[in-house]
Amino acid sequence: MMPFLFADNANLEQRLPLYVRCVGSHEQREINRLGSGYPAHQLFLTRRGKGSFRIADGQKYGLSAGMALLMPAHTRHLYQPDSSEDTWNLGYIAFGGSAADGLLSQMGVSNPSAVEKTSLPGEPEPVAVHTPNFEELWLKLEGIWHTIKQGGEHAYEASRRLYDLLVAWMEGQYPAAKPSKKNMPSDLPNSALQAAVQWIHDHSTERLLLSNVAKAAGYSVQHFHRLFVAGYGMTPQQYMLQLRMNRSLQIFKDHPGITVDRVAEKLGMDTSYFIRMFKRTYGATPKQYALTGKLPKPM
Repeated sequence: MMPFLFADNANLEQRLPLYVRCVGSHEQREINRLGSGYPAHQLFLTRRGKGSFRIADGQKYGLSAGMALLMPAHTRHLYQPDSSEDTWNLGYIAFGGSAADGLLSQMGVSNPSAVEKTSLPGEPEPVAVHTPNFEELWLKLEGIWHTIKQGGEHAYEASRRLYDLLVAWMEGQYPAAKPSKKNMPSDLPNSALQAAVQWIHDHSTERLLLSNVAKAAGYSVQHFHRLFVAGYGMTPQQYMLQLRMNRSLQIFKDHPGITVDRVAEKLGMDTSYFIRMFKRTYGATPKQYALTGKLPKPM
């Protein structure tokens, strides 16, 4: 899971052609924005479960695992899981900028700039589609989340990654003719990194060694480390740690009363190291979070 992050763009929103407003993922509950919509464009990705979006004009869009929905700014809508018993894991990113409307038009969203908040005619239409490159899109979403989580001068890097995410969405919907193998390297760094990250996710409950992850990508440890930092803005070890910390929150939520030792075991971590990293990441001990279900608010 990627807890909600608001992007502090340091007053660059007027200068950036694309900017991230917020990003994250969680178990989605009902959200009612039928009044005035949301002030930024949104892209939703369903990781698992099912849910539906209802627009103010009565249209309804179903979203299941592997699907994405593009929601233009100010579109009045309500969304909710299809069943209170099923988990709807929804990733989302809200964005804006002078280039956003043009991109949404290219992505099939009709008339995104001509938004009337008070009248239904002329309102832009969302787009809900199956995404053949869903895992690629999710990894790019995670990359944006991690960039913003680092804080500091992230606005330009997040903007670049947002553009990459939107173009990847278009590429998945409108694939170009595949180049011949003789004109393409057989092992592009991008695909190798995606394979490595997927391997990390698949083995996140084990005691991961960097050498094993590099081997899964087909590179030496040193070369893989350089490629990963260039692609994700952090080391593979930092990525593994953040993944485990995010999953620890979900384990505590899914298993009330679970012990700290058991959570550490599920994550493939020593208990003392888990406690130390949890407190460094969230500002509270795992036990404090287990008792309250809340994390300290950032200063």
